[in-house]
Amino acid sequence: MITKKPIPLPLAMIICDTVIEDRFTGKKSLIGIFNTITAFQLPLRHPSLNIFCILTEGIGEYESILRCIKLDTNEPIINLKGPIMFPNPLAIVEFNFDLKNVVFPSVGQYVFELLCNDQLLISRKFTVGEFKKEKPAGNFS
Repeated sequence: MITKKPIPLPLAMIICDTVIEDRFTGKKSLIGIFNTITAFQLPLRHPSLNIFCILTEGIGEYESILRCIKLDTNEPIINLKGPIMFPNPLAIVEFNFDLKNVVFPSVGQYVFELLCNDQLLISRKFTVGEFKKEKPAGNFS
């Protein structure tokens, strides 16, 4: 009898600048949590961002995919694959994707999606906005 593996339960997906792990306690600090990036010029090359995820209720190893998609065009921006291991079903597994030099082609809505064994577990939307200089007050001719 073949038993199907349970789908892991997502507890969190957080976008931030940096994840710091205390080497003595293993506790993690998420620095610079955000939902919006502002571009001074396009395309925007973001030097560093982190996607911090927490899952539980998995059994053994799963093949994971982190992808980022521009919502209005369905254009893939990121597609990373790798294993996630659950030592036991009660384990809470924390992991981080440290992304460097991600290029966002235009302003608009994007979504990060985490899949395990080709099943969508959790997603997180965010916005790329454009920095606009304010016009000076008054009437200057």
